[in-house]
Order: sequence, then structure tokens, then C-alpha cells
Amino acid sequence: MPLLSRSNRIPLYIQLKEEIIEKIEEGKWKPGDAIPTESELQKLYKISRITVRQALGELVSSGTLSRIQGKGTFVADPKLEPIRPALTSFTKDMAEQGNRTSSRVLNFDEVKATDRLKRIFKNPNLDMLQVLERVRLVDGVPVGIHKSYLNLGVLPGINLEKYDLVQGSLYEALRSEGAVMGPAEETIEAGQANAVEADLLDIPAGSPVLLINRTTYLKSGDVFEHVKMVYRGDKYKYSVKLS
Repeated sequence: MPLLSRSNRIPLYIQLKEEIIEKIEEGKWKPGDAIPTESELQKLYKISRITVRQALGELVSSGTLSRIQGKGTFVADPKLEPIRPALTSFTKDMAEQGNRTSSRVLNFDEVKATDRLKRIFKNPNLDMLQVLERVRLVDGVPVGIHKSYLNLGVLPGINLEKYDLVQGSLYEALRSEGAVMGPAEETIEAGQANAVEADLLDIPAGSPVLLINRTTYLKSGDVFEHVKMVYRGDKYKYSVKLS
């Protein structure tokens, strides 16, 4: 095992991080494998315990490694990574990667449109919206929370109650009801899970999360959906295909 270079201008802890990532990418350390202990890494690379802890701490924070109290540090499962060439559903994104999805429906009801939602939906006369709030699970593990506000008034006669929104896709249900999707706008930012989100996602409060807000249009130009998504930072990353 090569020693880290002290003559290199790159800090030793970053060199160690790169060494660990390289071993994972090469398949030498696989998801679920325990990596060497802090003291073992310290001896192998002839570096201080502080340097080792800094490198491992950042890799745990980024979701590359995971710690289990009393057992050690392990290679984490790869993050879920939808690639966005177009507007697709969470169910379809995950299925294309060979994952089984399901949902836990927290709320499916009508709510009064706030002034903020009226601005988002570009309709000052908007009265009621359908709200659908779900915890999204992949292979039984909670990875995200979706809270969708839907203006069903732009799709007269639509009926979502006959669809399975636990196992199925909201977008597929909407398409089955005649919705023709148009463009969408998204904002993405980093955040920390509040107490409610942490409980639903089975993570400690304050854990890193990815916050995505999406506003979706019909082909007609009407805004029909605004959704807030909260994803676990240790399970999910976001890729965009540019052309």
C-alpha cells in the first residue's frame, strides 16, 4: 500500500480520502465491506489519528462510508442517482435502476390555496388544491418525502382516487386521466432535516438532505403541480444530462 506524499501540496486527509474512494471505485472495497480501523489506517499510511478521522468524517458525511456504533466503518450502498434528460416520475427513475419502490401516503386531501400558492400557480382566483404527501421508499427504505399540490381544476373530470398511489406513479395516473405534460422548473439546494422530516426518513435531526422544489406545467401552459421533495443526503444524489 503506497504511502501518502508529504511533499504533495494536497493535504494528507484529502489524499487518504482519494485513496479510499479509488479502492471503492475499483471494487476492492464493496458496499457493506468494513474498511480498516482508524488505528490500522494510521499505521498503514504512517499518518496521525487526527488526519484519519478528518478523512473518514468527511466520507461519512458525504454518504460514501457509514458508521455503525460498536462495529466499525463500512462502505455505504451507492446513492440513488436519477439522470434527468426529461421530466420523469420517481417510480420510473428508480425502476430503471432496478429498484423496487413504494410509498406511505401521509395525506391526500383538499386544502385552501395560500397567497404563495396562488402566485406559484399563477392564478389569483385559485380556491382549492389537492395535496398528496408521501414518504417514498426504495426496497423498503425511506429515502424521500414528496408533498405535491395539484390544481385539478385545469383537468376537469380527473379522478385520482381510483389509482394506487402507494405502489404506483402519480404522473402515470395523471397521464391516464388525459394530462399532457409540459415543461417543469426545479430549484435544488442543500438543507438539514427538521425533526418531523428526520422521523419520517429514519435519520437523526439535522442530517444533510437535498431539497428540490418543482413546478410543472401542462402542454397548455397551465401550472398543475407544485411539489416539495426532501431526500436523504446519504441515499440520493441528483444528475442532470446536458446537451
